[in-house]
Order: sequence, then structure tokens, then C-alpha cells
Amino acid sequence: MTSDFDDWESDLLARIERGLKFSKSLGIDALELYATNSRSLNVKLRGGMIDATQGGNIGVGCRCLTGRKIGFASASGITDSAVDFAIKSALSISKTLPDEDNRWSNFVQTSEIGKNGIIDTSVLEISSEEIVNGVNSISKEAKDYDSHVSSIDSMISIGYSAFAVGNTEGLAKTSRTTFGIIEAYVVASEKLKTKTGVGFLVGRGAPKFKGIGEYAAKKAVKLLNSKSLEKTGQMNVILNSLAASEFMNAGLSNSINGQSVIEGRSVFAERLGEKVGVPSLTIYDDGQMAGDPNMVGIDDEGFPRKTTLIIDKGVLKNFIFNQYYCNISSTKNTGNAKRSGPQSYESLPKISPNSISVVPGKRKIDDIASDINNGILVEDILLGLHTSDPISGDFSIVAPNCYKIENGEIKEPLEPLSMAGNMYKAFNQILVLGNETKLTPFGMVPAIAFKDFTISG
Repeated sequence: MTSDFDDWESDLLARIERGLKFSKSLGIDALELYATNSRSLNVKLRGGMIDATQGGNIGVGCRCLTGRKIGFASASGITDSAVDFAIKSALSISKTLPDEDNRWSNFVQTSEIGKNGIIDTSVLEISSEEIVNGVNSISKEAKDYDSHVSSIDSMISIGYSAFAVGNTEGLAKTSRTTFGIIEAYVVASEKLKTKTGVGFLVGRGAPKFKGIGEYAAKKAVKLLNSKSLEKTGQMNVILNSLAASEFMNAGLSNSINGQSVIEGRSVFAERLGEKVGVPSLTIYDDGQMAGDPNMVGIDDEGFPRKTTLIIDKGVLKNFIFNQYYCNISSTKNTGNAKRSGPQSYESLPKISPNSISVVPGKRKIDDIASDINNGILVEDILLGLHTSDPISGDFSIVAPNCYKIENGEIKEPLEPLSMAGNMYKAFNQILVLGNETKLTPFGMVPAIAFKDFTISG
């Protein structure tokens, strides 16, 4: 897509440093600049039509202090005029604010940088034609697998980005990443029944297309033989790697968030050093996970990305923080500042997990199932998890892709099931951790077997 990616970091840093010098001429008390530049190529197949879009995210955000009044402004673009506009606007806003933030302390000051991930140049070299051909090959592969395949929705996204952070307290840093993602949703139909199989890949390079379509098609076709469970009650449940990743991410996003802890909105707020899970459960928030597009050297405030131990053998060890909330709680910054949204420069840095990593066990899914007389295997998709209560942890969701486990064997597929329980209590309901992990959009989590979820279907 471009050949000047190697120059982006130095260009962004130069613009940040010029902006910091400009801020001094305005007599600003303290200031932080965040500048980003990204490019992506997204090719989607929907309803038989291919849509290709090339986009970007380029802009600057500025936090400015007048005393302890914090103004924020942003601008699209990173030209001198855009940077100056953001600075002057943030300054003006800070002066008009009625109240000071007495909890404010300082911007990030450390010169330390975490490890940067490998820059995979394949995302720079691949053409839009190759990606379009990749989407078509996924579709053809799925259709060729079985005549019951009725539709395919797929997406290939590749890109690269760089960002820089600087402040008047001496910090000026940059980092960059590359990414390649495939999502495939294959629908198989028979009479009035339709089922969806999912395939995906996440990495730092241009993804390999072969096998994704067939993998998703095989799952969809197999689910056409689904039957109703016709039972309600508590059952043991195995979540495969993708489903477990989504579930654990939902269970941790609020409960270990330093802001939620300080504001009393986390069930774990007063439980550091206490047992919150089974002894086999060890969880990290991993901002340095090799192969993960999220692996960069610094967070969105310039603090080094880290690997933070969250739960060690069932015992709660740490929460995650950005600079603002670690100062309030008098604890260490964990490098979890994140600016969200499609235009990240328009966002203030909040606290967010980097990538959740659960230390795997030693058993495959079939082996785990051999210990379950009456249970359910859930694969890939959990519908409604985002509506779960982040404070209480109560959830009631739908598992559309699942299989019956009977007398230690994975049997026939089932019609969609309702599944309910409590995400935080579930940490103590873990029976077994699987040994197979796969990088997902939520992190790296093995299959997990849980005891006594409430199932209805």
C-alpha cells in the first residue's frame, strides 16, 4: 500500500517535538501530544458482492493543563496547523473549565520502552488484487466442500500503523505494528434449517487464505444435524479456545480495571491476595505477546507495555492501570492506557486489557470430555455476552454452536442453547484447562471446562 512506512515513526516524533516547542511559547503549564498514522485495506464479501475499502487514521490529540484543569482537543491530520490547532484548543478549554482536578499528578515520565513486535513486511507487499482473490478463494473453498453451503460472508483486513507520544515532562516515544486478520462465516442450509460455521486468523502479517473456507464450511454442515436438548438444568460445559477467550475477556475487563476498582465497581476491589479461582488458573494481561498485533513497545500514554500477572494459581495478584489511576491509588502503572474508537486520536486514554493470556493445561478437548457424563461443548460464538452485568458478573447468553457430551464422548450437535451463570464465580467452577491455544482477537486462552452452568434448550 505504501513504501514509506519505515519513515513514519521519525516523522511522527518530529511533529510531536515541534508541537512541544510550540507549546512552550504559549506558556503552557503541562501538555501531552499523541499522534497516529495508520493505513488499512479491507475486503469484504457480503451477499455475493465484494466491497474493498482503503482507509486510515491520522490525527493528533492533546491534553493541556492550566493548573490542574485538564483540557482536551484533537484534530484530523498531523500538519503543523493541525497540531497547533489541537494545542491551542486544548489550552483554551483548560482555561474555561470551572473546577480543578485535585487528583491529577503528572504525565508519564519514564524513558523505558517495552519490546516492539516484529514488523511483517508482507502487509506492505500484498496487493489489493491478491486480497480480493483471497476472499474469492475462501468462498470457493467453502462452496466446494458441500452442496449445503448456501452463503459466505468473509472479511480480510490488512494494515499497519505507527504512533508517537510526547509530553512536557521529557517523554518522546514511538512504536508501530502490522496486522492481518481473516474472518469467515459460512452458512449451510437444509430445508428450513440454517447453521453458521466460523473460521478466523489473527496475526501480524498477510494471512494465509487456504483452509479457512473449508474449516468454517465443515463446522456449518455438521451443525445441520442438530437436535434439541429438551432439558433445563445445571450441566458441565466446555468452551473451546475462541469461546473461552471471549468469556474470560468479558469476565476480566471490568473486574481488574483500576478505575472500576477505585470507584467500587469491581467485585474484586477488596480481594487482592485472596483466592478468586481454582489453583490451576493463572492469568496474565500480556502486552508483549509475540505474534499479536497488539504487541507494541508503549501504551497510548507512552508507558512501556508489560506482561502483568493477574491471577496466580487462583490468587488475585494485580489490577491494571493507566497513569492517572495508578497515581490515585499509589500503585504501579501497568501500561494499559488505551485510546479507543475508529479515530483513536479523538479519545482520551482509558484503561483496557492488552491481551488476556491463560496458562494452558495438558489435555485435549476430547480427553477433557471423557470425564464428563452429561455436558455440553460450546464452540466459537457466544451471543449476548456484551449484555452481561459487569459489576455483578451475572450472564445469560445464547450458544448457537454446541454439541452434546454423553458418557464421556462428544455426540451430536445441538440446537442453540441458553446458558446462564456468573462470570466471577465461574473462575472457581473451572474443572480443567485444555492444552490447545490459538491467538484470537481477545488474547490467548485454551479450552476451559466449567462446572454447573445453567443450560436450557
